[in-house]
Amino acid sequence: MSSRDVVWQLDGQLLDALTDLGVTLERVDAGAYVATLHGQRRRTTHVWLIAGEQDVTVEAFVFHVVVDACPDPSALHRLLLRRNLRLRDVHFAVDDIGDVYLTGSLAHSAVTAAGVDRLLGEVWQLLEDDQETLLTATYGDRWRTEAWLADKVLADGAGRRPAGTPDWAPRRDVRR
Repeated sequence: MSSRDVVWQLDGQLLDALTDLGVTLERVDAGAYVATLHGQRRRTTHVWLIAGEQDVTVEAFVFHVVVDACPDPSALHRLLLRRNLRLRDVHFAVDDIGDVYLTGSLAHSAVTAAGVDRLLGEVWQLLEDDQETLLTATYGDRWRTEAWLADKVLADGAGRRPAGTPDWAPRRDVRR
């Protein structure tokens, strides 16, 4: 089976799973979806699901690291590494400019409503449970008291498209 055939097959499986779960979604391209999760502490989280030859890549934006406002990024990095020890399907990652993401993968055989639900549930739970702790470790209480910082740090979107996403896909860049 060609890679294009694999992506098309997974496209249908992802659509079926996300639809069965009642997730708000946007189909960006064949095999590329943005699922929107709604939370209590964090209003919305956009999770990219991108079908590939080996697996389905998953990526969710956590927060922007504003370099001038972050006194010690190494404290955040140590905390993320400790958190990663207890995670199953997704892990915290930092991009080349320091923004924090959750990233992971889902095996082709797990692209079912139950498998996608488990994965999205882990992302949702992590962001509901850990976001404030991570922000406080990064900025202290400044992210709560300085509106400009909170707006910049928590702005919606990953700033860049996940790897493998078409160039024309939506981009949410708030760093400018």
